[in-house]
Amino acid sequence: MKKLLLLVIALFFLGAGSALANKSAVRLEVPANAKQGEKITITLFVTHSANNFFHHTKMVNLIINGQEAARWEFSGTNLPEAAEFSRTFEYVLTGPITLESAAFCNMHGSGNTATATVGLQ
Repeated sequence: MKKLLLLVIALFFLGAGSALANKSAVRLEVPANAKQGEKITITLFVTHSANNFFHHTKMVNLIINGQEAARWEFSGTNLPEAAEFSRTFEYVLTGPITLESAAFCNMHGSGNTATATVGLQ
């Protein structure tokens, strides 16, 4: 009986925490234009109100011109460093590019797909 009570209490607190949490979301920051052959820095800003063993951002990806260029994976034992964190990716521009990125919560999925473009100067 004591174990059952502990289980009910644990489930209550886990449920309460996830009710307050949100989906993982991402925002891209890139230059609007760059010269062909120039190395640009793509910054992904990720937010998620909870990052703990049970409830966390599980994956962030970056797609350039329809091809996955980068993926960052997390787990209950390999958590993001904070509720708001960033990742950078360097890319040598060979022409105009279209970017897409999404971050996924292990319980609630993705809050958005961020998009951006970089044109040639």
